[in-house]
Amino acid sequence: MHHVVIIGGSYGGLKALGVLAGKKGIKVTLVDRHPYHFLQTEGYDLIAGKVPFDSTVIGLRSLCAGFGDNIEFLHAVAKDVDFKGKRVIFEEGEPLSYDYLIIAAGAVTRFFESIEGLRNYSYGVKSLRGALKLKEFFEQELYKRLENASSAKETYSILVGGAGLSGVEIAAEMQDYFNRYYRSNSLACGKLKIHLVSGSETILKGLHPKIVKASTKRLLDLGVILHTGAHITSVDNKIAKLENGEEIPFDFMVFTGGIVASPFVQSLKAEHNKLGQLVVNSFLQIPGYEEVFAVGDAADLKDSSGRRLPPTAQTAEQSGVDAAENILALVEKRQMFVSNLKLRGLAIALGGTYAIIDAGKFRIYGFLAYLGKKAIEKSYKWPLRLKARDGFKRITACPKR
Repeated sequence: MHHVVIIGGSYGGLKALGVLAGKKGIKVTLVDRHPYHFLQTEGYDLIAGKVPFDSTVIGLRSLCAGFGDNIEFLHAVAKDVDFKGKRVIFEEGEPLSYDYLIIAAGAVTRFFESIEGLRNYSYGVKSLRGALKLKEFFEQELYKRLENASSAKETYSILVGGAGLSGVEIAAEMQDYFNRYYRSNSLACGKLKIHLVSGSETILKGLHPKIVKASTKRLLDLGVILHTGAHITSVDNKIAKLENGEEIPFDFMVFTGGIVASPFVQSLKAEHNKLGQLVVNSFLQIPGYEEVFAVGDAADLKDSSGRRLPPTAQTAEQSGVDAAENILALVEKRQMFVSNLKLRGLAIALGGTYAIIDAGKFRIYGFLAYLGKKAIEKSYKWPLRLKARDGFKRITACPKR
């Protein structure tokens, strides 16, 4: 029996799990510090009050039980990996031996040390905790204005630092949420200011000019205040300063200016890139250890031309599948295949029922794109939900007498 350990119940980790489940001669242990899988692609809907809390998480214990008898879940905090001894070391408990290892421990928000005060006065939203913190702030502020006429007249500001995909989606969803809320409760509009800051001359740097133009128009139509061409240099309790001398007062700040590999991944004794991600070869293995693979945001993923791929759910899923297939090739003594990761397009949520899909050769705007984005999300989520439901039934089934 070959034992495969997967560290991280992320998009990549769960895709690898699905490939290995039910394979003869394979036992899989999924390890995660959290007992749930957070659907980050739906986190913005949670913040905007469009979906309930439970729709953004999937229980890993039930999910693993639903995949079959050869899968188990271990709720534990991985501390280190003894690559030579083939063991995962935990903060508590005995080490876990493996024959093959997939590191899918993901990434965290990159709080630049060069920006004074950034870490102390802003929040990331890559985690469930961060998303809930932002949602709580929004709803408390809205309640104050609904309950008290004098509070309704107060102006307050949300600052979103970083105008990549995450920053743009958060700003759009929040502004649309507040616009709808104020209209439905007959409150005076214009008392909320959402500021989106981009260090580049435009938002969504690197995307097609038509996408940038349409996204910019949508944000401005919603009422988002754009600040482009100047980086944030410092942050204190209520003010962010830009390099052009501008100062932006805020009541709550979200930072989406980049990612770094999780602290666990960064601590491993292996080669890393400047973001702390593990360097991998064309088979997604860590050089020097053919039985160890890294996927998703934990890995320095590149396409066939050697260009670094952005940290998206789709590239994480592809890498998870490829790593698992190569492990099966090693087990069965077959030739491994070179991972051919591709970015197959992007879907951008821009508030309400408006989205943009960029499929390379064509682009879709508006409600139709929104439906397409939701279809993509459901095609990932619902198979896992069904597995978790089956697993819950197995776990809670009463033994026959």
